[in-house]
Amino acid sequence: MLLPRVLTALFGIPVVLFLIHTGGQAYAVFVLTIIALSLYEYSTLMKLGAKPVQTPTLFLFGLLIPAALYFDRYSAAQAGGNNFTGLVLALTVIGVMSYELFSPKKYLERIGLTLLGIFMISWCLFHLVAIRDIRPDGFALTLILIVTVWIMDTAAYFLGKSFGRRQLSTISPKKTWEGAAAGFIAAIVTAWGVSRLTGGTVSPAFAAGAGVLIGIFGQVSDIAESMLKRAVGAKDSSSLLPGHGGILDRFDSYIFLAPVIYYYAVFAR
Repeated sequence: MLLPRVLTALFGIPVVLFLIHTGGQAYAVFVLTIIALSLYEYSTLMKLGAKPVQTPTLFLFGLLIPAALYFDRYSAAQAGGNNFTGLVLALTVIGVMSYELFSPKKYLERIGLTLLGIFMISWCLFHLVAIRDIRPDGFALTLILIVTVWIMDTAAYFLGKSFGRRQLSTISPKKTWEGAAAGFIAAIVTAWGVSRLTGGTVSPAFAAGAGVLIGIFGQVSDIAESMLKRAVGAKDSSSLLPGHGGILDRFDSYIFLAPVIYYYAVFAR
């Protein structure tokens, strides 16, 4: 199982780093593709577990929200100018509830699971684009976030496997407190180190603070996605990425982290 994981990483890491460096529309299209594939995997997971979800509205509003955010430059509502995002957010709630009103069988649970998928995946993950477009250091911030999660996950996996004794959560039985501690420390050190390697556009102190947030919220986000899979009896969100599971499995840490790091960058500097 380790070899496919390594081979996938050897192919995927250079591609992701290239897109981060390129930025702009290419990176935005990459994130939108990740969102679309994650929505598909979420829909498939819900169907696998016989959980009701509105597939048409999930994809319609799940893709409209990031498009509106992109054209509004990430503002949910603003005085004057464009208000695409505010409109689409309102239409999302209206559309999902109206869809249920005219369905032959009506489930409140289907409304909740559809909205969960839209806001958890589309709203949260789009903040990856917003981080990259922060001026003047969006590239450094994105690199810190992406690379730190990679190193954190690797440290937590290998050290937890070697030295882990105390179970972290019943949701993910193989995760341990020792592995989580290793991931947390690795996150702080890596974020600080990447800030130094990128020429100091992001201060080491700010990067270390980001590392603390990544070490906490990244691992909690991972467990939260695992909770969804356990609820439907699935091990992975799909088998799209050999050795890694699905797109949602690979980007689960960023569900919580993308908005947390974006607003940390906006308010803490």
